[in-house]
Amino acid sequence: MNENKSITAINPANQSKPVNIKREAPILIWYDKNNEEKNREVIFTYFNNAQQCIETIGQSTKPIFLILNSSSATDVLSHTHSLTQVDSIFIHCQSSREQQRCQYLLQHYAKVFDLFLDRKQLLNIVHENVTLYQLQSGNEYLRVAERCKQTNELNHALKYIHKALDIYRKTFSSQNHPLIARCLNNLGGIYDAQGDVNRSFEYYEQAIKIYAHLSPSLANQPVSNILKK
Repeated sequence: MNENKSITAINPANQSKPVNIKREAPILIWYDKNNEEKNREVIFTYFNNAQQCIETIGQSTKPIFLILNSSSATDVLSHTHSLTQVDSIFIHCQSSREQQRCQYLLQHYAKVFDLFLDRKQLLNIVHENVTLYQLQSGNEYLRVAERCKQTNELNHALKYIHKALDIYRKTFSSQNHPLIARCLNNLGGIYDAQGDVNRSFEYYEQAIKIYAHLSPSLANQPVSNILKK
């Protein structure tokens, strides 16, 4: 990652500014076996043949954002999800019933960002994710995650915080960094709000270990007293 590799201090104030160096934009691939020419956007490379799509993704040396139509998503998803070049996956659904049917994809495939009914919303979210990917700034991911929390888009917030956490863990020389703890704490709070108590406590516990390392006086206090907002 390119985010402030020279930083070694643990003071979060020293890492408050987003990184200005941008990555190259990912390739945008859209697979839909029933795709019609009139619906195409020029920014995407389209496929209606699953095997050709899978082969193209497999041969790519560049990162990929993959958009799939819900009715044919599994044609490609199971063959490409584990590939390192596939960064994020977005599912376009044709109906509420189809969206409900495909909820299991969110549970089984971690790279699936969300299921979208509205095409315009999908395109806006893809554009936002491309921008964030290019910036590679954990702080920017957290900023967008906070906005999503305020609009109760908790699943989107989770995705963005996980992205920030991944960047911070790869960037900072110390894994006991307050920004890493902040991500873990925020994840715990969202999972708590969603009723996932076990996962919530798992992230809270990881956060408290870092906070206790930074401030030993916190080590013997209950997690709930320190972390929950």
